[in-house]
Amino acid sequence: MINLRACSALLVLLGFGAASSVDVCSNWMVAPSSCPEFTGATIKGKEDRSSAEILSGINFAGSVSFEWKASNATIALPNATRFTLSLSGDVAPPKGGDVKMAEGAESANIPVMFTSSGGYKTAIFIITDSTGACPTVQHTFKDARTEALPYVFDKGVVLIPFIIVFIIVPLTQNVFFGLGFAAWLCRTIIARDPWIGFLDLFGRALNEEIKGYLGEIMIFMFLLGGVVGGCVRSGGIQGLGEMASAYIKDSFLAMMVTYLLGWAVFCDDYANTVIVGSVVRGVTDKMHLSREKLSFIVDCTSSPIAGLMPLSTWIAYELTLIRDAAASIGYTQETEYIIFISSIGKRFYAWFMLFFVFWNCVLCVDWGPMYVAEKRARAAGDGSGVVNTGDKSIQDWEEDQPIRMKKNIPARWFNAFIPFVCFIGTFLPFLFYAGVQKVTMPVATCEPGCYGDHEITWDSPAKDILANANNFAALRWAAGVTLIVQIVFYAVQYDKTRGSRMKGCLLSPAETIEAQLNGSKLYLEGIVALLLAFTYATAMRDLGIATFFADALGETLTPTTLPTVTFILCSLFALSTGTSWGTMGVFFPIAFVLAQTVTKEPINSDAFTSELETTLAAVLGGAIWGDHCSPVSDTTILSAMSSQVPLWDHAKTQLPYAFVVGIYSILFGYLPAGAGAPGALMIIIGFFLIPVFHLSLSKIPNFGGPIEVYCPEVGECIGEGPRGVMNSIKKNFKKSSKSQEAAQEAAQEAAL
Repeated sequence: MINLRACSALLVLLGFGAASSVDVCSNWMVAPSSCPEFTGATIKGKEDRSSAEILSGINFAGSVSFEWKASNATIALPNATRFTLSLSGDVAPPKGGDVKMAEGAESANIPVMFTSSGGYKTAIFIITDSTGACPTVQHTFKDARTEALPYVFDKGVVLIPFIIVFIIVPLTQNVFFGLGFAAWLCRTIIARDPWIGFLDLFGRALNEEIKGYLGEIMIFMFLLGGVVGGCVRSGGIQGLGEMASAYIKDSFLAMMVTYLLGWAVFCDDYANTVIVGSVVRGVTDKMHLSREKLSFIVDCTSSPIAGLMPLSTWIAYELTLIRDAAASIGYTQETEYIIFISSIGKRFYAWFMLFFVFWNCVLCVDWGPMYVAEKRARAAGDGSGVVNTGDKSIQDWEEDQPIRMKKNIPARWFNAFIPFVCFIGTFLPFLFYAGVQKVTMPVATCEPGCYGDHEITWDSPAKDILANANNFAALRWAAGVTLIVQIVFYAVQYDKTRGSRMKGCLLSPAETIEAQLNGSKLYLEGIVALLLAFTYATAMRDLGIATFFADALGETLTPTTLPTVTFILCSLFALSTGTSWGTMGVFFPIAFVLAQTVTKEPINSDAFTSELETTLAAVLGGAIWGDHCSPVSDTTILSAMSSQVPLWDHAKTQLPYAFVVGIYSILFGYLPAGAGAPGALMIIIGFFLIPVFHLSLSKIPNFGGPIEVYCPEVGECIGEGPRGVMNSIKKNFKKSSKSQEAAQEAAQEAAL
């Protein structure tokens, strides 16, 4: 066959132009084609470091080699750039576009940039033929960290922002600066440029967090802050405190009521922290209970109770994670709901923390920073010691708060009680409503987030409806209804002696709305802290903190140590990121794979099911433990916010207690359970051992001791430690007995 050069020369002799001759020849002449096949691929950087972890943001040099094999197809002769080399997988599109390559070339180069850090990444090289004569071929390059690939930074660099937070926050006693600096440092490491890290943090990262899960939390907090603002302005909070004071006579009873309210609001940890702290704060202030102790009780009952209850917003999230993780290893022995229920008896940290809070209230002894805070609260006779106000007086500190009770109105307890009951009472029905309404299309086109393979209806099991529900939508609906109820309820309490028209209302609609807006400001500081905490947590995940911890402790795994190692891994991740839900989302799949790897039992067997239950219980326990220890945790921030205590004061007083309970959980929970000990037995043992250790630590001189039980009725303390608790019980029992006797005598006289 005449080639293209000979064809063009012939046409030039015949009078055609050089350019047109090539076009003519290319239109009518064809040639046999050869097609490429990959023979290998490499990805290289500036240096090879097998211990490195950070991938994203680095321009690597990708190189592929191939051979050419003859094809039966024929194509038009101008084919120099008909083949295109492109990328797919965990990589970004190459800068400058795909690479054109000539037929017969032995190799080609293309820039490779991974889109995220940590774990195993894949780059897929693809060659396509624009004429369609050759089939599309691809070569998958699997990144294995053991193959000494180029990563630039040592993977230990992920610990730098983690450590920085726990240095800067205590030194400055300012969580905002510590979180902001650590988030910028994370972005600088990823971008490898301080200026680009700054631009990324303030130009993209903060905005991305608000658009996601955090945005839902922020809206809910503003709405619930509005509810609290209306309750405060209407005098409801003060009236509730005065009414409760008739029954809650001392600081011991105030602690116990707070603890029991934590059990009552079991459906959601966020709702629990905000509602309980806001409701009882006025009462605990009267009893000279430090706000650090209040926030500790609120924080350490919310997540553990929500995590244990089979009917809460937590189960909805966990069931989805368990189902997906079980499917990934081929586990079918039990349903996700049965696994969840069976694991409740092995969730040692949640149980032990609830036991610790109970004994802390009952024994009335403290140690560490909490001991200092409680002694400060009891020492000030005017109640000014309940919160650390710094250089300000308690009056100046209260004046700085954005919302106070309206003057010249009665303090009625039901103006706070009814809105809170309205919120709690509508939340659960709205939660079920959200679970049914989320899917409104056939299963075949079910949008992401639908539960399993079934469309959810009112006839579906309750667990399926809850698993499908958007709990923050339900919380916002409940808060919205409550805000409307407040506007109407306060307006109808009319007294013409206060003035004519709207002036006669307890609060006019305009005043209620203004109070609700000001109430939202109560939570503004906490919302900013949450924004910075979520941004920092996302950056830590991008740095590969989960992979780092898994690699660091992974070699210690046996069926016996797996629950303990899982508990520690999850606690470290939650400690560094401040999110228990994020920890569960990352580690549930990892924990199931680890359980499958180390077990000596068949996967679908009763023995493996028991190991699996203990392991997933360790995931939840570690998530909550790290959450309680972290000053950047969402519930830590919300608890401080609802209790109106400086965030650092709450974090530093809670950390020692949470840390010690975590050690208890390892020694008397996860280690024995991993060796086969019954979970129920370890929980019972823990219930009786925890007060022994707590009392022992309180006996250390200048470190701990008994706390006085303050009774405002007598204007002084009625004892300290266990003796003060006994005096409180005797005093209130005698009053109760006398009241019952007086009631019986009155009834007898009336009968006569």
